[in-house]
Amino acid sequence: MKELKSFSLLLARVSVFSLGLSALGGCVTTQGIQSGQDSQEPLTDSVTIKVEKEPVRSFEPETVYDLLVAELGGQRKRYDLALGNYLKQAHKTRDVGVAERAYQISMFIGARQASLDAALLWAELAPDDAHALQASAIELVRDGQLDRAVDQMRKILDLHGEANFDFLASSAAELSDEDRDSLLKTFDTILKEYPYHRSLMLGKAILLQQAGRNDEAMLLCDQLLKRDPEYVKALILKGRILNQLGRGEEAEQMLADAVELHPDRPRLRLLYARVLVHLNKLDQARIQFEELLKQSPHDVEILISLALIALENDMPDRAETYFKRLLKLGQRKGTAYYYLGRISEKKGNLKEAETYFLNVPPGKEFMRAQVSLVQLMLSQGRLKDARKYLGEARNRYPIHAVQLYMLETEILTGAGEYNEALGLFDAAVLRHPENVNLLYARAMLQERLGKLEGLEKDLRTIIKLQPDNAAALNALGYTLADRTDRYEEARALIEKAYSIDSDDPAIMDSMGWVNYRLGNLEAALKYLKQAYEKFPDHEVAAHLGEVLWMMGRRDEAIALWKEALEKKPESEILRSTRERLEKQAEPKGNSKAASAPVASRP
Repeated sequence: MKELKSFSLLLARVSVFSLGLSALGGCVTTQGIQSGQDSQEPLTDSVTIKVEKEPVRSFEPETVYDLLVAELGGQRKRYDLALGNYLKQAHKTRDVGVAERAYQISMFIGARQASLDAALLWAELAPDDAHALQASAIELVRDGQLDRAVDQMRKILDLHGEANFDFLASSAAELSDEDRDSLLKTFDTILKEYPYHRSLMLGKAILLQQAGRNDEAMLLCDQLLKRDPEYVKALILKGRILNQLGRGEEAEQMLADAVELHPDRPRLRLLYARVLVHLNKLDQARIQFEELLKQSPHDVEILISLALIALENDMPDRAETYFKRLLKLGQRKGTAYYYLGRISEKKGNLKEAETYFLNVPPGKEFMRAQVSLVQLMLSQGRLKDARKYLGEARNRYPIHAVQLYMLETEILTGAGEYNEALGLFDAAVLRHPENVNLLYARAMLQERLGKLEGLEKDLRTIIKLQPDNAAALNALGYTLADRTDRYEEARALIEKAYSIDSDDPAIMDSMGWVNYRLGNLEAALKYLKQAYEKFPDHEVAAHLGEVLWMMGRRDEAIALWKEALEKKPESEILRSTRERLEKQAEPKGNSKAASAPVASRP
């Protein structure tokens, strides 16, 4: 049977599939830019894996076939097929190049277990390759096998290779505090042997930053920068720490100087741009992002950041240009269509806006687009069109069916069509009988309609499905305390909710209200004061005022209601509570009045 020689020759004869080696090595990213947050991404400008020239060797026809199929699968974005074939043949042939390729693909698609498998095999087959050892160490850290990971890094040091302990530390971002402390101790042990190894020092600084020990991390950065003021990785980490500590102006100045010295280091410029956004210096940030875009003209995240900054600066035309460039690249279409819809709507081009919103595919912006689309239709008096569209969308996008049901019921309740909304809820729950959001929303609507039996049934279904659902326990307990005389049952439910979430002011309010119903005025006062301090809501004010009134502190009650009405003049519960109590004009301290009916929660 005729054999084909050399894996490297094989790859030379087929097109490298579309994911590309450049995509496998890190690229500039601006995710999270608008929040000013910095991800725990590596400090290097790119994370590339060096491809060594492999010796010529032979492959069986079956292997050649599998690898060709894998490459073709990659071209068609069937990365699962590509990875499966490469992993299979990596173990079968034990070829270094195949194992490395399997690792690259698994890393690109985020297949953690496959990445670990391929990296360990690669390191086993190439024990003197620092890149293979580094890859295996990173995957071992992500898998929580810290001791093995450090052993691999020690091997690199023994080989006198470039051991990137900083990248290893960046890969530890998801570790538990206990595991991170263990890794820190290991770093300290190795630092005793290599006290001036800057990657080790920087890695320790990254671990300290992850643990919230920013002052210690900053001290290490300063030590590194004292030895080498142009050590870019240390500059980036120090900039991140300064920004986290709220010392943005200091970070800005340091990074501005660093970018001037190192204009071609994209991660440095990227952090500088992020800090400027965080400081709300959007014009300056835009200049930096535009420079980044010149360096990486097809970088999707930079385009999005520029577009959003343009919107924030009230430059819709420029934002529109950037979003249309995204569409031409065929990337992040949902984001592009959604914001183009928003821009068109603002310009008054409603038909164009509707078309953009309709084109948003399922994903991050899908439901935001649906809400915008429906609001657009309602603004034109097209309630029937909106309902028809939502019905069709539920069939077209079943994964979003529950959210679309919720959106339509919100439209109906907003229009005062409560019975119609309840009918729609019934249909939705019939299809999704264990969906907690639907059950809770239907329960609240039934409370509004006075259908307490239905409310109780839905809330008890939720509690059966989720015994520790504090919201459902509290809602049922409050309703029983407020609308029935089942006070002891109500107290048990509310106390359980309070044991789960004692910081929720709504639950504090319920604790106060059920104690009031039971005649425990001092306890009621304590909980309602806590609730009002935490959340000065008009309904809590009505309850607190009623307790003060029944305790004979009527001037305090009246002053509280007056203050609350100034904030919420349309509050029905405030007015009805005061009118009812003044009409009853019960003597001070008469706890029987505690059982008088009050307006229920809206």
